[in-house]
Amino acid sequence: MSVIDTLYRYTVGPVAGLFYNKDGTLPGLGREEVERIIREEMMAGNLFVRLAGISGCMAVIMGAYGAHALKSADDDLKKVFASGNKYHLLHSVALLAMPLTRRPALTGTLFSLGMLLFCGTCYYHALTGSTTLRRFTPFGGMLLIAGWMTIAI
Repeated sequence: MSVIDTLYRYTVGPVAGLFYNKDGTLPGLGREEVERIIREEMMAGNLFVRLAGISGCMAVIMGAYGAHALKSADDDLKKVFASGNKYHLLHSVALLAMPLTRRPALTGTLFSLGMLLFCGTCYYHALTGSTTLRRFTPFGGMLLIAGWMTIAI
């Protein structure tokens, strides 16, 4: 039995069983369509696992760079950098769980964009001292929150 057959039998099948047509297909969705959806979601999850590796590597590099580049910087800028780096590393690890979510493409995209906006603007502000991009930081935080919510629902 293939992975698709197992997923269909134990996840989609019992839940959708209440809505099957007489021939065993879902109204509007044939078995092939369900298999295609499952395959796409599984591939999206694997993509985010790879992205987690790259993002985690970048978080460690940025942490090391910040430790050396910000030695003489203002304490507030160091805190901003540390906050961005902490959330970057935490959400890089969270990307590893994307294949386990119901909607890996949606959740992974929300996490990735949230990290880019939140952590990226924190890094930019800490390294340059410029506040021009800081107005986008809360939007990144909201995307991260939305990503966590998609795991819960």
